[in-house]
Amino acid sequence: MSVQEDIKDLITASADSVSKAERLSRLVSRYPDLKKYVGRWKKIAYYSRSVNGLVDQVDVRHNCGCCSDSPLEAWPYVETEDGRVYSDPPMFNVGHRTYDYDDEEKPGWDDSMRSHGIRELILDKIRPLFRKNDDGDE
Repeated sequence: MSVQEDIKDLITASADSVSKAERLSRLVSRYPDLKKYVGRWKKIAYYSRSVNGLVDQVDVRHNCGCCSDSPLEAWPYVETEDGRVYSDPPMFNVGHRTYDYDDEEKPGWDDSMRSHGIRELILDKIRPLFRKNDDGDE
């Protein structure tokens, strides 16, 4: 790599950092209670209680890729013009993987989400994850 390519890469990285800072500043202006949470695998979630009743999307993932009983996490969010804003709390433990690689729900996961003002729309997106893949049983 040449010196000129290094200069170009640094300028591009700098412009990207300024753009990210500007978007984050706009999010803080819009959501003054905005906080940052860093989950496993360095997942960064900016979150605000003021979006709990507005969230309409959800990331669902296992906390660990190698563990056969890995927790199943739900991360409700709303997409804004400046990026995602997650609910407060940003992550809910809704179940875990079983040894046969189905997902088993955690008792009361839905009540926990409701108690934080999370919409039924989100719960409806999570429920199908607990159906068995082989015969459709729940």
